[in-house]
Amino acid sequence: MLRSLRIENYAIIEKVSLDFDDTLNIITGETGAGKSIILGALGLVMGQRADTKVLYHDTSKCIVEATFNKYPKSIDAILSEADYDIEEELIIRREIAPSGKSRAFVNDTPTKLSFLQKITVDLIDLNSQFEITEIQNPKFHLNIIDALAGNASILLKYKSLYRDYKKKTKDLEELLSLENNLIKEMDFIKFQFNELDKVGLEEGELKKLESESSLLEGAEDIRILMEESKFLLAESDSNVKEVVEQLYYKWQSFENADPEIKSGLDCFNQILESFEELIAKAESIVGKAESNPKRLHEIQNRLDSIYSLQRKHNVQTVEELIAIYNEYAAKISSFDNSEVEKEKIKNDIEVLKDNLNKIGSSLTSSRKKVFSKLEKEVNNKLDDLSMLSSEIKVHHELSTTFKSDGLDEISILFKANKGGAFLPIKKVASGGESSRLMLSIKSTVAHVMQLPTMIFDEIDTGVSGDIAGKMGNILKELSNNHQVISITHSPQVASRAVKHFFVHKEDKKKRTVTHVSVLSDDERINEIAKMLSGNPPTTFALENAKELLDS
Repeated sequence: MLRSLRIENYAIIEKVSLDFDDTLNIITGETGAGKSIILGALGLVMGQRADTKVLYHDTSKCIVEATFNKYPKSIDAILSEADYDIEEELIIRREIAPSGKSRAFVNDTPTKLSFLQKITVDLIDLNSQFEITEIQNPKFHLNIIDALAGNASILLKYKSLYRDYKKKTKDLEELLSLENNLIKEMDFIKFQFNELDKVGLEEGELKKLESESSLLEGAEDIRILMEESKFLLAESDSNVKEVVEQLYYKWQSFENADPEIKSGLDCFNQILESFEELIAKAESIVGKAESNPKRLHEIQNRLDSIYSLQRKHNVQTVEELIAIYNEYAAKISSFDNSEVEKEKIKNDIEVLKDNLNKIGSSLTSSRKKVFSKLEKEVNNKLDDLSMLSSEIKVHHELSTTFKSDGLDEISILFKANKGGAFLPIKKVASGGESSRLMLSIKSTVAHVMQLPTMIFDEIDTGVSGDIAGKMGNILKELSNNHQVISITHSPQVASRAVKHFFVHKEDKKKRTVTHVSVLSDDERINEIAKMLSGNPPTTFALENAKELLDS
């Protein structure tokens, strides 16, 4: 609910504060006194754009601040998601600087106009003869029907299934798209995979093959070198090993003569051990360095295959080729598994469609049951408001596709005159008719809907006497469960107020200034009497005003 509205330096308002009641608030005043200016200021809070023309003093900033309490908790979820502080009260503020710069705040945190528009749609419902949009919206019509039918629980279940259905259909579309793209390249991928698979690569094998190839290619020369090495090291008459051993024994005879001779003997031992190792290696190499043209041919063929694949895939190692092979294998596996996944998703979708049809049909049946009730109650209210030839009718068709809220296409049609055709409200209803129709519908469903603060701007224009009284009664009844703010010129409507605001202007030397005051009981009698007869009010008008207030 709108607890308070503070306006500073806006249009002809220098500074006013309005504290609203939770029920029926009435705003009256002379034409041009500034009643609609208050709504203009409230529009800034709702995210409308403004410029410096709104400034009362062009050297000071304009401030409009609205404080809400007991607001729908769904707004807390929006605030939390956007990282705004959540307080007991929700404070929205707009500031317009003399430079033209506009700033907006939610609970003292800067925000954008689009965010104000997003949250105030659930806070303020502005209705005037010239701004009736919600009553023309089939989405609102459906919400009315569901509220009357008490469909909240079944609708929640349907919407949950619908979300699952949309997700599954999206998953299927993405899978089919991926599949179509993969089909185009899968033949190529499989060819590349098979080519790598046929070679059967192993990690580390390239170095082994290159080493073995080098050995086989130089086998004869290597064997000769190894035989020569063995001969010179250990087999010739003056082989190196024997020479070293002779020197060793000669040094040994002087082992105790000098510590360095003893150290030298250790070096001789290491040399002799190295000789043994070297001779053993030469023996081993001689054993391997045998000419084997067949094996060499096999190795060279395999190396040629590996080198060719490396060039083709622009890589340097076998390990990189193996990684490419594994990637191809994963794509092929994914492609093969997609068919299984596709069938599973298709089956899930069919199950969801069956459930949506069942629950959607239950929704349709429940909705149809309240069509006549809504038509009857609204049409009776239209009769009370002197729209005797006007009627509404609920138009229903089954949708050819699943919708987020069911299987139904529902809209409220209207005809203003006998013999006329039922048409969409925006095509046939005038501003005054739309206002009264809107009041009739909302007062019919107010007890079952969570409506925001409802503001009515002179919707009683052209209505007087008994009809105006009935309109006032409807507003009063509506305010039993919802906050209502009504700007009116009708004394009958004004007499129903729980809190009565009077807007008046004062002419100063250089400027006209708007003031807003809350009327006492005696002041209300006088104000309503002036609305009945003029200023000053007649004695009869004063008595009539008392009767209106007493009633």
